[in-house]
Amino acid sequence: MLPVNARGVYIKSEAAADPRSMARIERMLPFIHFGGDPVIVDDEGLCRLVAAETPTWGRHGLRANEVEPVVIFNQFLNDHQEAERQRRREAYPDLFRGGGPVRFGGYGGFDWRPSGDPAYRERTGQVCQPAYALHSFWGCHFRCVYCSLGHVAQVYVNLEDWVDHIERGCADLANAPGQNLFQWDNGSDIVCWEPEYGGTKLLVDVFARQPDKYLELYVGKSDHVDFMLDYDHRGHTLCCWSLCHEAQTREVEKRTASMEARLSAARTCQDAGYPVRIRLSPMVPTVGWEAEIRHMVQRMFEEIKPEILTIEPLRFYTYDQLCNDFAPGVIDPEFLTGIRDAETGSNHYERQFPEELVKRMYRVVFEEVLRISPQTPVAFCREKRTVWDAFRTELARSGQDPDDYVCNCGPVSAGADARLVAATA
Repeated sequence: MLPVNARGVYIKSEAAADPRSMARIERMLPFIHFGGDPVIVDDEGLCRLVAAETPTWGRHGLRANEVEPVVIFNQFLNDHQEAERQRRREAYPDLFRGGGPVRFGGYGGFDWRPSGDPAYRERTGQVCQPAYALHSFWGCHFRCVYCSLGHVAQVYVNLEDWVDHIERGCADLANAPGQNLFQWDNGSDIVCWEPEYGGTKLLVDVFARQPDKYLELYVGKSDHVDFMLDYDHRGHTLCCWSLCHEAQTREVEKRTASMEARLSAARTCQDAGYPVRIRLSPMVPTVGWEAEIRHMVQRMFEEIKPEILTIEPLRFYTYDQLCNDFAPGVIDPEFLTGIRDAETGSNHYERQFPEELVKRMYRVVFEEVLRISPQTPVAFCREKRTVWDAFRTELARSGQDPDDYVCNCGPVSAGADARLVAATA
């Protein structure tokens, strides 16, 4: 586990009473440096903590290196009956705000992600695919200036109970009966907490036993993978990196592994039999971005054979927020001017660079991929249908289409799909 400095450590009372959870916590605590002793909290104490803390959890911005988390060792309580769940929701509403892994109330871990359903597409104009996802962690070692995940590490620790919950969920996929790929955990670069946390080994073993289901392990911006090289994954765990060029790593993604270190880790996992996938997410238009992206894509294909490449720009920003969070001279002036002059709506998904500028970045990626490895499928992440249609010809080169595509975390984007097989042949 990578060391982390913390402002405080809190243990939910149910976790403190559970010997297996406490054994996991005791393995992790030597790597968490903080003053004082862990504080045991019940529902009321955790609710007070969350209510006081969450309003301060903004983007890291220019204070990235100053941000340190509170660590909360929590407990899944999925065995609660509905009456108890309702009582707790009414008594401690701050524990149940938000969605998926950001909730502190203890229910979930095998969660339905509705993004991409008909209502979502109608509301946003974006293409995505709904799916069940796995969550047990929220918070990150890294301090990317555009992110807010450094303020908290919310750690569910009764993982054996959680794994039982997942296996029951996989046996009854009411919303997505054909789903074969399950992403864990996009709220953290989870490998940074391993092997002391132990979630990776448990899930690798679960999905190695599943003949038709696969785990996507989000390695993210890390190169911390040596602990898992001898796991018996049987090809059913896929490793996904968030890759960016060196200037972005240096200027924007504080404490993360370098581009070359991420590629080296991906190659190491590929050599150990893990299928590897790449996200260019988010693509930040730093000064000199075009040459940097071309070099990055070339280096990627020199080192690995990714099953899929998914691309996404920096988004959910206004001009003023960009100026507040990024150091002067980092963002390409044309992009700054473009977002300053753009008409952005009130919804978060409408706040982004103008479409024509985003398409210029995408076009550079497509040019390099089609030049070097045209069989590699490319997909957009949460992108507008109009953009998909603008790149219909390029997408078709690898059998991709906005109505039929594979991507990093799509519910049927694993297994013997011909597009994935061709990418690594």
